[in-house]
Amino acid sequence: MNTYPHYKRRNYFINKEFQGRYIFNYFLLAAIGSLLFIAVFSFFSSNTLSIVYDNYHLQIGITPEILFKKILSTQWLFIVLGGGMVVGITLILTHRIAGPFYRFEKTLDEMMDGDISRKIILREKDEGKDLAQKINAFNDMLGEKLSIIENLNSKIAVSTLHLKKALDDSDLGSEKFAPLMNQILDSQKNIQVMINDYTFPREKL
Repeated sequence: MNTYPHYKRRNYFINKEFQGRYIFNYFLLAAIGSLLFIAVFSFFSSNTLSIVYDNYHLQIGITPEILFKKILSTQWLFIVLGGGMVVGITLILTHRIAGPFYRFEKTLDEMMDGDISRKIILREKDEGKDLAQKINAFNDMLGEKLSIIENLNSKIAVSTLHLKKALDDSDLGSEKFAPLMNQILDSQKNIQVMINDYTFPREKL
């Protein structure tokens, strides 16, 4: 099981478009909720009267009208302060998603370029740790198989060269088998070229 070391990312805005969209949507949702509260409160209190004593003045009137300024000032304060909290919380939450997305994209780009030696390392509270473990496990498995293929390919080359030398030293007609030996060696070289396109930990068997 992979472990995820503690480290701090320097930039909280990893994907500005993704994070900015979510921050705006949640801020807009908080503002709409605040305005909706005013509308619902005004609707249910439209047939009630309120008495307000403000700055040595006693006022009596319909509740929504007489309390409108107080409600509005309170709601704007809520929108500003609450909106700031929403922005901060959303930034932190999206950071836990945008960060892994960035690592996934970068690692997949490296895999497409043939480098399967890199590990996806996420923070402890990041999302997508299961996917990161599966990608790391896949790269480990592929690296091990490529290492085995490379070693077997090398053994094929050595065995073919020994066989070619044995045929040259015998009277079995090396010229007859020479094209076949060369074909095997060419195929072995082509396989090695394809293997060399990948970067992976090599284990000698």
